Amino acid sequence: MSGTVSEAQGNPPAIRGWIIWSIATLFVVYQLTLQTGYGAIEDSVAKSVGASAAASSLLAASFLFAYSIMQLPAGLLLDRGNPRRLLFISVLACALATFAFGQFDTYPALLASRACMGAAAAFAFPGAGLVARRWVRPSQFALAMGLVDVSFGAGAVFGNAGLEALLQSMDWQELMTWLAIGGGVLAVLIALFVRSAPRGSDLVQAAERIHLFQACRTLLGARQVRLAMIFYAGMCGTIFGLYGFWDIKLQQAFGFTPADSIRLNSWLFVGLGVGALVSGIIADWWRRRKPLLVIGSLGGCFAVAFVLFAPADSYIEALLGLLINGLLLGVSVLIFPSVCESLPKGYSAAAIGIVNAAGCFAGGVLQFIPGLFMDGTKVQELEVYQRTLVLYLIVMIASTVAAFMLHETRPGWDNAVTPTNENLDPEPEPEPEPEPGPTT
Repeated sequence: MSGTVSEAQGNPPAIRGWIIWSIATLFVVYQLTLQTGYGAIEDSVAKSVGASAAASSLLAASFLFAYSIMQLPAGLLLDRGNPRRLLFISVLACALATFAFGQFDTYPALLASRACMGAAAAFAFPGAGLVARRWVRPSQFALAMGLVDVSFGAGAVFGNAGLEALLQSMDWQELMTWLAIGGGVLAVLIALFVRSAPRGSDLVQAAERIHLFQACRTLLGARQVRLAMIFYAGMCGTIFGLYGFWDIKLQQAFGFTPADSIRLNSWLFVGLGVGALVSGIIADWWRRRKPLLVIGSLGGCFAVAFVLFAPADSYIEALLGLLINGLLLGVSVLIFPSVCESLPKGYSAAAIGIVNAAGCFAGGVLQFIPGLFMDGTKVQELEVYQRTLVLYLIVMIASTVAAFMLHETRPGWDNAVTPTNENLDPEPEPEPEPEPGPTT
């Protein structure tokens, strides 16, 4: 029996596992579509309820703040519960909140429904990570998480350009209805195809034996988790804060037109998706995480400094700088396998959730802080941007320090950092066999 369990844990059915993972990851695409799609309908929504610019910004941010707050509870529930049931309920709740958002015509109701969208969508990323952890072979886990990050880009592209195109043929209320229907279809797919764990696996039982208080104490007390939160807060904070908002105005201050600045900024996210995918492939092939995390964060420091302070002589030069920066920031996805592989069984979704929460919350805060020192509604002098946005270089340095302090991990399940296993080398030296004792 033990051999069967070990085989199920180490090598779940490959094709079926990737199919289940793909369907669970569609929730991530749906989440990003709803999260970023508000930008396409912002003007129409604000006009329909007479919202000011500040009120509209709060409406947009309510999704992300509710999403961040719910990350750890969602992860804990996913680890201890039935992922299929929880993902079905959460995507259905997300679809219902989306439908309600399209029906309401008062600001408080819109604010509440959008916050409900974010709270329900909080199950998407840790859910996809948990399914990958249970259904994708350990030697391909980093690749799976890299592909989850690629799906972020797909959802963001559809949430911006896709919804903008659809608005040419329908109003925003009708668009919300169709998005809600899409969520309903996704809920049915999850109910039909997603399963908790491969047959014979003891992963579900391992999570069920962990009390909620014990899980929180273990996660927050783990050095690897705390360092991962610092690392991802700096990397994700830079992605969401600098390139999610301020870089477009920075490029205009360098002399590019608004249209060129938007196109330039999009290359950062192209690099981000490619970097996440390639780093996942390399990490699984190399069976190491830490060196790539150090390269990504340290190289990201230089790339951010280049974007902020090196005047681009041409459009191509600026494009290459942002593309390379995206490739390096994309390595940040490896922090999730690094954390999961350093914890005992039963903590995967909660670990992914708490690290992702740190990154998303930092993204919101780091997008907001520069606005305290300069007006975000118009383009400032270049020196103002450089002086203020150096904040992102500081947090990238913090990420680099955290990366150097992380333990190394390797693909597998039983690699938890313990007093007897403090240094997780990719291929630990085998313990010497004990010398035979005297025979009697």
